[in-house]
Amino acid sequence: MENDFVKELGYFGFTMRLKRINDMLIQEGRKLYKELGVDIEPNWYVIFELLKVHQRLSITEIANRLLLAHPSVITITNKMIKAGYLESGTDKNDNRVRVLKLTEKARKKLPAYEKIWKSGEKGIARAFEDKDALGFLDLMEKTFGQNGFVKLTLDEYRKDQN
Repeated sequence: MENDFVKELGYFGFTMRLKRINDMLIQEGRKLYKELGVDIEPNWYVIFELLKVHQRLSITEIANRLLLAHPSVITITNKMIKAGYLESGTDKNDNRVRVLKLTEKARKKLPAYEKIWKSGEKGIARAFEDKDALGFLDLMEKTFGQNGFVKLTLDEYRKDQN
């Protein structure tokens, strides 16, 4: 792309480029679902799959298993509840804890959705067939998980102050 200011920023534009890729994939996912007549959002698949395996989970358990922020999980799951894919109840041992599970509608549609997701997975694999994209993502998560952006930035900032 010509005149890509964010790309010109090098590492300073790193997070913006990740955001652009994410936005592009979400937008493309929406186009795909619209074309196929599917009434779900691109980031719902992971909740479907997680609850397929674990049946009932609290918001906190979902957030912890996906390593997502609690508010992000609430936003996604509230939309899924509104669309009729999740039902909310309370934990048997603690009425304050909200527990989610797939609805009958979700269980019926899941096999068709999984075919779409499998095709999407194959499409992404084909796009990166000779590259280790997943390995690079693992490296990024490990690096930022161990060192953290704040620590890395403060280390560099303090070096520059001396």
